[in-house]
Amino acid sequence: MTLPPERVWRAFPWDPAAPEGERFSVTYVPPAQGKGRFDLPGVPGGVLYFAETPEHAVAEMIQHYRGQTLDAGDLRLAGHSLALVGVGLSRQLRESVVDLCDPEVLVRLGIRPDETASGDRRTTQRIAASIHTAGHAGLRWWSALLGDWHTLVLFRGRVGPALEFGSPEPLRLDHPALQEAARVLGIAIGRPARQA
Repeated sequence: MTLPPERVWRAFPWDPAAPEGERFSVTYVPPAQGKGRFDLPGVPGGVLYFAETPEHAVAEMIQHYRGQTLDAGDLRLAGHSLALVGVGLSRQLRESVVDLCDPEVLVRLGIRPDETASGDRRTTQRIAASIHTAGHAGLRWWSALLGDWHTLVLFRGRVGPALEFGSPEPLRLDHPALQEAARVLGIAIGRPARQA
């Protein structure tokens, strides 16, 4: 079983003035979850989705620009600049994550590989619920965007203070993670906005 890395990543619309845990803060968890692949509707705390690499985190935010040109103005969402933040994970937390990329783990849990990739959210959320019920802190799964990228889904009620959020870094067109994400997804990069 592969442990998640010591540091994972999240890209999100950031308001530096947002209080911790509130919308547009680094620790915000949307209260109305249920559409995400491994969401736990009705479970207090919900889930947090992270990427194992910065470029994967950024790719999740810009994927809808495939086949188009990404401009500086596209790096805003809900009136806020997109930002990238690294999050440190404790060893204990990393050891409590179930690796759904490991065939032996899938056999042990009685989960078929096609179930983890199902488009039916009832199926994938049922998997997340069973892992949550078993007492684990979350799960690891390959990205729907690229098999080389991996997603970490953490059950917010199980992580406590085990997450160490870094300082958010506003995304710009010349950011290396954005450049790599755009290259992989086939997104052209426009010209940077002129500075006043």
